[in-house]
Amino acid sequence: MSAESNGTVDRTELDERIQRSWDELLEAVGALDDGLLTAAGPEGWSVKDHLAHIARWEEYLLAALEGRDPAAALGLAGGQDEDAENAVLHARDADLSPEEVRRLLADTHAAVVTRLRTADDADLQRHLELIEGDTWKHFDEHRGWIGALLAAGRP
Repeated sequence: MSAESNGTVDRTELDERIQRSWDELLEAVGALDDGLLTAAGPEGWSVKDHLAHIARWEEYLLAALEGRDPAAALGLAGGQDEDAENAVLHARDADLSPEEVRRLLADTHAAVVTRLRTADDADLQRHLELIEGDTWKHFDEHRGWIGALLAAGRP
């Protein structure tokens, strides 16, 4: 995703990239039953954990786009490295049911898409790296890990 030479973001490209990656993520996990969603893989994360993680980082993005403190929006102390923040979020969401995670993921993504569609070019440009990192690049990264879990017979 790149900014156009006049400093604006190609909204069509942004929308298409996010939607394509989102659809691929949903295709990868849509037919999984609760047992497959909750079984931990070798790294200790289940598919459900990956999905909750994605939703939380979209919440982070949404807070940034709305001008709120993203770390505070996630209940994080701030100033921690990303691995420590991920560990906090992982532990906090461990007891969510698959249904709760599916709802969290869908609701958060819908809110992000709505906000991106109403954001002005300056907001999109200012947050472009975060948008990329917390939407399609993040979806693709975790879809790969989820695929590896499933291919290895895990969960």
